[in-house]
Amino acid sequence: MKQKNGFAKKELFAVILIALMNLFLFADQNLMAPNLTQIAHDFGFNDVQRDVMLGGRISFVFWILGGLITLAIGYLTDKISRRNLFLFVIIIGEIPCLLTGFAQNYDQLFWLRALTGIGIGGALPLTFSIIGDYFSHENRAAASAWIGLAQGLGIAIGQLMAGFIGPVYGWRLPFIVVAIPNFILALIFLLLVKEPQRGKTEESLKELIEEGKVYTGKVNWHEYKSLFKIKTNILVFLQGIPGTVPWGVFFIFLNDFYSQDKGYSIQIATLIVMTVGAAAILGGFIGGFIGNWLYNIKPKYLPMLCGISTLIGIIPMALLLNYTPQVIIPEPDPTLPLIYGFITGFMVTITGPNVRAILLNVNTPETRGSIFSLFNLTDDLGKGFGPVVISALIVMFGRLMAFNIANLFWLLCGLLLLVMVKTFPEDEARLNAILKEKAEKMK
Repeated sequence: MKQKNGFAKKELFAVILIALMNLFLFADQNLMAPNLTQIAHDFGFNDVQRDVMLGGRISFVFWILGGLITLAIGYLTDKISRRNLFLFVIIIGEIPCLLTGFAQNYDQLFWLRALTGIGIGGALPLTFSIIGDYFSHENRAAASAWIGLAQGLGIAIGQLMAGFIGPVYGWRLPFIVVAIPNFILALIFLLLVKEPQRGKTEESLKELIEEGKVYTGKVNWHEYKSLFKIKTNILVFLQGIPGTVPWGVFFIFLNDFYSQDKGYSIQIATLIVMTVGAAAILGGFIGGFIGNWLYNIKPKYLPMLCGISTLIGIIPMALLLNYTPQVIIPEPDPTLPLIYGFITGFMVTITGPNVRAILLNVNTPETRGSIFSLFNLTDDLGKGFGPVVISALIVMFGRLMAFNIANLFWLLCGLLLLVMVKTFPEDEARLNAILKEKAEKMK
């Protein structure tokens, strides 16, 4: 992707490399889901323990511990070399992923998954802080779509691999396979990628930086506290927690739900979940470009797109969850679940790249690592508490009712996104005024 002011080959190489490293890091995220029952049998768990110990507790520690620690990583992102910190986070994520393939008991599995969560959570604020200095506000939604594409492909490839390799070669092998490439890519990144200049894509600053002046903005406690005064930031945080809860159904339970409760084979159940994943990749990618186009017409159209698409996604999700069980049919037809899953995945992921572009466009260059770590925390809180809440609801009401309740969390998410139609243009104008003031000081 080339900006108006040109996009150097070395920068394009760096973005592609960052995207690939995100792909393999995120491939680890759902490796347990297709083989949840197999792992439970391996450790001697019954069906309730499977959902609570594997589906609930491990998911909780994976997201919550990672989210809390990445608050510190996000703050450091705006203080020290992002290049070196990114390398550290990648290695921290991949070593426990590799070792998960050799876990011999539940305690080992539990803590290795917790450490892997730190790597995945820490990569997000670093990635988007760097992306903010490679792309101008006119192209950030599309740039976020490319990164989202890499992350989504990683999740899909990992889950597909686990679903097809796990039943044949065991659930441990996929963890080893997805960890190895990033050790190689990390070495290439270390040798060939340099730190981007902060603020160089901002309209008010880029000419001054091209003349040799340095943007010296650094995050401090005052700047950090001011993040919570930006209305759009608060709305993004608030919608993030309920918005991620329904994904716990897809990431943790849906594969096993369709194979154990709906009467499909593990392979077909994996295919259904992968269809949701493929549609999610497509929805996030295309949605980023649609958002980019709408933003350049009128900025308020960007959050409007997010809210409407999220609300629409509730309907096909309900149809997917409540599809008639096919237990008595020898080879059930998966056509309708595939269609429902595709529409759901496509609609609800349009929001992802556009919300990230919204955050980039209302926060200063020196606070973007911090804001994305906070965003990641709210995202992780939803992902962490989501499966715990769902597993508790399963105990009380059974799987189907629990999943239907989880689906309704997108209603609150969609309404909060629509409120941003008012706040986003105001907060973006405020940022432009701040950057013009900083540019005057640089002169």
